[in-house]
Amino acid sequence: MLKQIVAVFAIFLGASATTTAQAATAQASCALPAIAASAELQEIPASSLMTVPVEINGKPKRFLLDIGTGATEISRATVKELGLTQPIKHNEAYNSGATPQTFGPESSAGVGGQTFQFAVVDVNGAQAQEDSRPLVGIENFTIGKATGHNLVFAVANSREMGTAQPYDGLMTGSFFKQYDVELDFSGKKISYLTPTACTDLQQVVFWPHAQVAAVPMTMSDGKITVHVTIRGRPINAVIDTSSAHTIMRRDIAERILGLKADTPDMMPADDLRDGQGTRVYRHVLPLVSFADGIAAHDVPALIQTNAMTYNPHREPILGSRATFKQDPLIPDLTLGMDVLRQLHLYVVYSQNSIYVTSAG
Repeated sequence: MLKQIVAVFAIFLGASATTTAQAATAQASCALPAIAASAELQEIPASSLMTVPVEINGKPKRFLLDIGTGATEISRATVKELGLTQPIKHNEAYNSGATPQTFGPESSAGVGGQTFQFAVVDVNGAQAQEDSRPLVGIENFTIGKATGHNLVFAVANSREMGTAQPYDGLMTGSFFKQYDVELDFSGKKISYLTPTACTDLQQVVFWPHAQVAAVPMTMSDGKITVHVTIRGRPINAVIDTSSAHTIMRRDIAERILGLKADTPDMMPADDLRDGQGTRVYRHVLPLVSFADGIAAHDVPALIQTNAMTYNPHREPILGSRATFKQDPLIPDLTLGMDVLRQLHLYVVYSQNSIYVTSAG
């Protein structure tokens, strides 16, 4: 009898130890992340777009917020203004905090003035669609309190960027691929955070919130893709902070949502046309649902067939002078800043998840 009691007690101790260990692991995995770099987002007047203040070789500039893992770009106007030239060597270091340091493959994280290590990725490691773009070297690039050294940027194709467009480049996550990203649109702040292993919805979101949803994500061409529900129908959506508007491809609007052109639900967007000259329409999406009760309401969407930018380098079909190869389709749905600003996002790349709350 005593042996049985001892055996049961031993089993109980083992179970308790396992439970304690699991609890300790959960507590450890849900520790608050440290901030590797952060910056205050700035609004573009008369637009829903936001820019990130940066410094290039000590000169203040503004880069358009464009989350994802595509290449960070710099405008031709800024290249000319700052006299930037082709890089001699690729980037090696990114310093954050009070202690200057050159970083290697190992990483460390700290809080408040301690030094972070970054595995910096230059444009050659990013998913750039056009590898033929010229490159320029930048000695020092600063975001918040973090400064990168000897970096390589792609020069943007757009000749309007930095002149007609009120920003000097595109700020992607290509330099911070191994860090999570918090986008607080109502607080106008972006933060790059040390990776979290926490999956507890009540703990992983560390800001005050009423409800939170864990939304699975995938990466496609450097963009974040998620599933949303509109009128009970699942639709693939790309999250694009560089787009001022939410855009739905016309065949999706007609086939999935049953919309028809030139009806009260789908009227022309003034005289707006896409890059191929096809008319663009408007429609208000009453509800765009993510998961677990998180949704955006009354989202104005543009309904269009092609991209807004005309491609002058379209490749003709062999043997034809009039027919061109079909341009790539635009996404089924692009969630622009007109809807994203209603949300507070926490992108956790290692979990392939975005934690979403309302922006309030």
